[in-house]
Amino acid sequence: MSDQEDSSEVSGRVVRLEVENFKSYRGFQNIGPFKNFTAVVGPNGSGKSNLMDAISFVLGVKTAQLRGSLKELLYSNSAGNSAEDRPRKGLVKLVYESADGVETHFSRIIAPSSSSADATFQSQYKLNSKSVSWDGYNNQLKKYNILVKARNFLVFQGDIESYAAMSPEDLTDRFEHISGSETYRKRYHELEAQKLKAEEQTSFLFSKRKGVTQEKKQKKEQKEEAEKHVKMQEELEELKSTYFLWQLFHIDQDLAKAQQGMAKEQKALEAAARTGMVADKEIAAKRKVQAGYHMERINLERQLKRRRTDSEAKNPEVVALKEDIRRTNKKLKVWERELEERKKSLGDQHSKVAKLKADLDKITDAQRQLEGEMQQQQKEGQLLHGDQLAEFSRLEAEASAKTSKAKTALDTLATTHQARLTAPNGQKQRYVLCTQADKEALQDLQITNDGLQERLAQLEQDKGRAQWHHDELVISINAGKKDLREKTKERGAAADANRKAGAQRDFLQKKVFDCEGSLAEAKADRKESERDRKIHEAVTNLKRLFPGVHGQVTELTKVSQRKYNVAVTVALGKEMDSVVVDNDKTAKECIQYLTEQRVAPLTFIPLSSVKAQPINDRLRQLGGSSKLVIDLLQYEPHLDRAFRYVCGNTLVCDTMAEGKQLSWGQGPERHKVATLDGTLFAKAGSITGGMAGNLAGRAQRWGDKEYETLKKDVADHRRQLEALPDERQCRQEEERLTGEMQGLEKTCQYQDIDMKATAEKLQKIDAEIASLSKEADERAPGMAELAGAVQARQEKMAGMEDQINTVKDSMYASISKQLGVSSVREHLEGAMTKLDKFNKQKMALASQASKVKQALAYEGSSDAGKKVKEQEGEVADLKAKLQKLEEQEAAGRQSRQAQEADLEEKTREAQELQRQAQDVDTQVKELKKAASKHQQQGAAIKRTCNSQQAALDALNMRRADLLAAAAMEQIQLPREDGAEGEDMDTDDQVAQATSSNQVQLDYSSVSREHRSSSDGKAREKLAGQFQADIEERSSLLAKLAPNLKAVEQYEAVKERERGSMEELEEAKQQAQTATHAFNAVRQARFDTFMKAFSHISAGIDRIFKDLTKSSVHPMGGQAYLSLENSEDPFLHGIKFTAMPPSKRFREMEQLSGGEKTVAALALLFAIHTYQPSPFFVLDEIDAALDANNVARVANYIREKTRDTAQGAFQSIVISLKDNFFEKADALVGVCRDSDLGCSATLTFDLNRFVG
Repeated sequence: MSDQEDSSEVSGRVVRLEVENFKSYRGFQNIGPFKNFTAVVGPNGSGKSNLMDAISFVLGVKTAQLRGSLKELLYSNSAGNSAEDRPRKGLVKLVYESADGVETHFSRIIAPSSSSADATFQSQYKLNSKSVSWDGYNNQLKKYNILVKARNFLVFQGDIESYAAMSPEDLTDRFEHISGSETYRKRYHELEAQKLKAEEQTSFLFSKRKGVTQEKKQKKEQKEEAEKHVKMQEELEELKSTYFLWQLFHIDQDLAKAQQGMAKEQKALEAAARTGMVADKEIAAKRKVQAGYHMERINLERQLKRRRTDSEAKNPEVVALKEDIRRTNKKLKVWERELEERKKSLGDQHSKVAKLKADLDKITDAQRQLEGEMQQQQKEGQLLHGDQLAEFSRLEAEASAKTSKAKTALDTLATTHQARLTAPNGQKQRYVLCTQADKEALQDLQITNDGLQERLAQLEQDKGRAQWHHDELVISINAGKKDLREKTKERGAAADANRKAGAQRDFLQKKVFDCEGSLAEAKADRKESERDRKIHEAVTNLKRLFPGVHGQVTELTKVSQRKYNVAVTVALGKEMDSVVVDNDKTAKECIQYLTEQRVAPLTFIPLSSVKAQPINDRLRQLGGSSKLVIDLLQYEPHLDRAFRYVCGNTLVCDTMAEGKQLSWGQGPERHKVATLDGTLFAKAGSITGGMAGNLAGRAQRWGDKEYETLKKDVADHRRQLEALPDERQCRQEEERLTGEMQGLEKTCQYQDIDMKATAEKLQKIDAEIASLSKEADERAPGMAELAGAVQARQEKMAGMEDQINTVKDSMYASISKQLGVSSVREHLEGAMTKLDKFNKQKMALASQASKVKQALAYEGSSDAGKKVKEQEGEVADLKAKLQKLEEQEAAGRQSRQAQEADLEEKTREAQELQRQAQDVDTQVKELKKAASKHQQQGAAIKRTCNSQQAALDALNMRRADLLAAAAMEQIQLPREDGAEGEDMDTDDQVAQATSSNQVQLDYSSVSREHRSSSDGKAREKLAGQFQADIEERSSLLAKLAPNLKAVEQYEAVKERERGSMEELEEAKQQAQTATHAFNAVRQARFDTFMKAFSHISAGIDRIFKDLTKSSVHPMGGQAYLSLENSEDPFLHGIKFTAMPPSKRFREMEQLSGGEKTVAALALLFAIHTYQPSPFFVLDEIDAALDANNVARVANYIREKTRDTAQGAFQSIVISLKDNFFEKADALVGVCRDSDLGCSATLTFDLNRFVG
């Protein structure tokens, strides 16, 4: 349809309205004419709205929207009694003038269906006084863009408020009416339902086809297995036939050989009879020779016995000699180790002596150098000369006189330890406080004490070495005794182990047999893929590395009954492989490990954070065979959260019918259901069925825990069997332990002797250490006392000397001044200090020289060299002793070797005599046998024949048994006559087989390799191979248990698959057709809706601005429409937003009444611009507006009703506000005629007053 907004003139208008007996209008009334902008005015209750209803009625609006039924729309005056007061017919006629000036009369009449009082009323439509149907009437209205269904020309009283309060969904519904897209609504929903139904059918048929495909795969595997079974059965029969022929072939060969043997025996018997007579003659001669050999052998054996006795008597001496050699060797090693240590100590001593001598030479050189320096200082120490010396002498004499008493006391104190030294230039002697005698005494004591300490240190080293040797011996003896005790225990334990091993072995073998039987049964049902094995290994490693890993779901639970294994497997799906862990951290660590190890991904269920839905207890009361999956599992309570997450509210039942009922037949709520045959009904409606190739194997994983336990038990029992020793090993171990015990006893004896000697040595060292320690302790108090006395005397002498020096300094003041020194005494004492220093150095060197000399004397007095020589002598003695013992042992060995050679020679002679006697005896026996054979020849021949005949009978019986066995097993053996026995029943074949000589078999099929196995071992080996091969193939056939009808079933499944494919393709085609039809209707609905929405949305903002702009707000407000869903806008809401000038965004319900009215009017005017009707009838739209807004709306309507306005239209507005209707072109006044009780109208043209 064209957009009428672009027309520059009014396309048509309402000229007048004629009413007759309609509502409050009595009789016939002509209302009009109507101008471009006509205002209907009048007091309340005058009938203005009835005028609005009359226009709506004549334009086809339904009676329900006009506040009454058809009868109620007729005029009625309850106060009057005439026919005019209660008319039975009414009429409304609208005269419409089109743009070209042609008038069209639209009439709608209310008339009774009959003349009876209770007749119903009906509407009649007329165009230009001609009766037409509603469709014809409506089509004519549509030609003028008067859309009755959209009501795009009417705004009833209250419509403004309803538009302002309209929800987004209601607004969408309104737009569907305006746009006309509602005509597609019913078809849209019908096609959508068809599309969903077709898609569900396609999904169902796809699941069905998938199940059939899986069943086809299974039947194909069963078909191949059946064909394999038939082939293996044929191969087994062929193998048995070969085995029977091979046995019969060799039996026939043995029969032929046995017959030849009988002939050979008869010939041999004849030859033996001829030699029997010769043997009797030779017996007597041989007996004489045998007696001579016998006597000579007895004499030699007597000599051998005597010599062996002598040799055995010497054997203990040889053993003792070997033990002495071993003990001497060991002692020699100990002495050599000690000699090496002493030599090392002696070398250290020599090095120390050389060092001491070098130190002494250095000290001597230092002393000589110090003496030279002292003499030089004495020469240079002349400080005074001439008068100064005389004056110093005089003053020194006076000072000596004044300090005489103090000097006397000082002399008395230092009498015994005075060292007088000559001062330079002949000065007086002075006292030395720290005397040389005191120091030398202290040094002598210190040197002596140091020597004692060094000797003590040396003794401590010797004691340590001896103690170490003693401790080693103690440890060795204790270890030997311990080893001896352990060996004794081990020997008893070996005997006990030998007795217990047999019983334990029998017990373990029985256990292994039982467990392997159970394991074979479990293995037959269990199929483990390579992926499952790797996942199992990965989970095992995770449990070992991370303590928070509990294990896989299948490891942590057990299905209560085996029949539910498949159903539970299908219900859990991929969650079977999920791993339960403590928390998210453990799960992340496990994932990191799997990533690093490049292992297939796993799902982890952290107990701390997994969201598990609660179990619906109502599902436990559904009845029938239904059960919750979680109720079928047995697991630890702390894992409940994980299993609630895995299982949820999934149900298990027996049959598909019950599963379908539980899943979809329980009202609106749907459930996930699994059946015993592996069919799964999902909540979404999909069905998964059929027995997948690995489904049975996965279902068997619920028994993995028992399977692993059996494997572990078998491995444990086998390891225990391997750990058991046999009796021979126990006996050898017992003999070995006995020999080791004897050796340990002798070793302990020799070590006891060595330990006693070492203990005595330790006692001597301890005694010497005690003596030296006592001496050192006795010297220590004397040294301390002397040092204390010297220190006290030195302090007292120092005080007295200070007093004397004070007096001297006062006396020497004048000469000190002359010399320019502070104190001539100190000056001289400085020189004396140097001299004193020289003396101290000299004493120190003397002390060092004394220490070095004493150390040299001590080292020279040490007997280390003597001890080394003594030790070397001991070692030499031991070596000599060892050599002597070895020589004795060698001599004894040579003697024994000679004796043994002689004994061997005599033994060989005796053995030769015995061999000769035995040869003679053998010859005598052979001769006797030949003679007896001569007498028993007849009996021997008979026994031989009987024996040969028995062998022949046994072979014939064996042949008959084999033929009968082949007949019983229905094995066809080839015969020379070509008969296979195919037409004979089993009993006839067995009867024929008992007479085996009648059956001549064809052995041409027996291979050359099988013919060549003639010896017993080769036959036994080949028979074992035949039997093992037959048993293995029979076992494989027994395990297969194929479905022999699988071939027919496979063909039937293929036929079903073709049918399901055809159904699926047909369903896909239907779904595609439904989808195309639905999309076409959807697109048409979308295009129709969006055309109206785009037009209205584009114009609403401009209209709202026109209604709200003013001098204060020249830009006006803002309004816009937005879709909640742009893809399917007609299924969702339209959001209408209006923002008055200078107002921020608010929801529509938060606006004031006037703002809502203006916004609603803007929306109405915008809607009217889409497929606009030529006129617009509005009822009191200004009720909620203030004066300013009334003026703006009136101006907008006046502007839009001008002929020159874009999108101009005729407007008929009912209003009570003067500032609104003063803008109109004409007024239609409505008033009440109180005399007649009806409404009356007046028309007033205002254009006459426009200047």
